[in-house]
Amino acid sequence: MAKTALIIGGGAPNATLMAGALVAFEEAGVEFDVVSTAGAGALIGLLYLAPQGGDSLKALRSTVDMGIADALYQRYPVNFKVFQKSGSIAEAYRALLQANPLVQAMEQQLGGHEATRLQADLIKLMFAVACPTDLNADSLGLCAPVPFLEQVVDFSALQQRHERFYVNAYNINDRRMQNFSSAKGQISGDALRAALAFPFLYPPHQMVDPEDGQPKYYYEGAAHDCLNYEALVSHEPEVKDIVVFDVLGAEKLMRTPRDLYDAWLLSIIVPLVEIARDDTKIFEAKYNRDGKWNLLKVPFDIPADKWETSLDWSRSNLETLFQVGYDSGRQFLAGAGSHLPRRGQAAKPSAPAKGKRSPKGG
Repeated sequence: MAKTALIIGGGAPNATLMAGALVAFEEAGVEFDVVSTAGAGALIGLLYLAPQGGDSLKALRSTVDMGIADALYQRYPVNFKVFQKSGSIAEAYRALLQANPLVQAMEQQLGGHEATRLQADLIKLMFAVACPTDLNADSLGLCAPVPFLEQVVDFSALQQRHERFYVNAYNINDRRMQNFSSAKGQISGDALRAALAFPFLYPPHQMVDPEDGQPKYYYEGAAHDCLNYEALVSHEPEVKDIVVFDVLGAEKLMRTPRDLYDAWLLSIIVPLVEIARDDTKIFEAKYNRDGKWNLLKVPFDIPADKWETSLDWSRSNLETLFQVGYDSGRQFLAGAGSHLPRRGQAAKPSAPAKGKRSPKGG
């Protein structure tokens, strides 16, 4: 029986775009057999399949909470919620805050209301600034490796899902790309931190290689392969339809910077734009010349006046991207994706794959 796969590409600032599309898919009852991810797409994929608490829709919608209140972000354009200080002292400090009932009560009272979000973010900024760190010139990365991961993902629940989940990482010791698979019980906090260890932002992540049992160092897979077609080519021969969430392959991300911080951010993103575009070109030229796979790329219709701020971590931008993703997902399911299998319904026959290149996103 032909299977349906979802590919979720990298791009942390655009995570809510992908989250919004997945909410539209989940509301419509769309079911996938395989979810293949790279970079930040792995976190979104796990919020979809295995969120803490079991509520996928709530977890995906809560991604907008990663944003910083606009009034604060305009003056301090850094996401201190996602990118946190590194070191064992910083870990102990965050553990103390997490265990403090007064801090937790204050965040719950303020964080859930629009009128008090600025106040809540100011308090979080205060705690973030006060956090000690042992960062120095000999450190291998700026930030702690995704310290909130286990708070939002239930890795044990993933093993109860029928979907096969993949995420890629670059094995530095072996000089090769490597896919971790839920079917082999390889998806863990360690595997995700290996898959998210973007150079300079995070240090290389060391973990035991599940294939040979030896300790290895890893970098983020999306820095080398933004769209994880390789997992499908190597491990999922029964897949027919491939739905692709590609944010990084949009040429409109190539623009002049607004300031020095924006220039640094673009120095990360710009090289990935062509890598993402090449991933699909290579897949179609090398593996899909005979139209074996039906490639369905979801077009994200970001308004022209929003592209300049589309990489910002402001609350308003994340909310805008979430809504764009949601609307784009619904439009896709009403058109090119109308045949995708839904819960409780037999799958409709897909349009014959023609082996032609999909329209470029953006």
